[in-house]
Amino acid sequence: MSRGGQVSGLVSLAVVFIALCLCMFAVLALSTADRERTLSERTAAQAEEYYAADRAAVAWVAERRAALAGEALPEGYEEARSFPVGRTRTLEAAIRQEEGALRVVLWRTVYTGTWETDDRIEVWSGN
Repeated sequence: MSRGGQVSGLVSLAVVFIALCLCMFAVLALSTADRERTLSERTAAQAEEYYAADRAAVAWVAERRAALAGEALPEGYEEARSFPVGRTRTLEAAIRQEEGALRVVLWRTVYTGTWETDDRIEVWSGN
């Protein structure tokens, strides 16, 4: 057997290996792109839910300021309300009479879903 045949066999083997590596990287790139698309869609949906609740809360604050504008409210008068943000979060808003004006004193997102511990994993206790 000639030495040229062994070299061409090694070159063919290297080409096949490189082609397999390129195919593997292509599949990984496609799966990563698909996961990134899914993540960006979920992020956009959550942002849309938050800003819908935010708009409702801003409208509520404006409505309460307009409704209470002519009234003499005692110092420290406070109202609060929650606005749903999706299934597992709420936007809490509160206004308070301070220094002769209604001011926003609370504006936060709170997780309201249920949380369950995962006890299935056996953790080594050191004994």
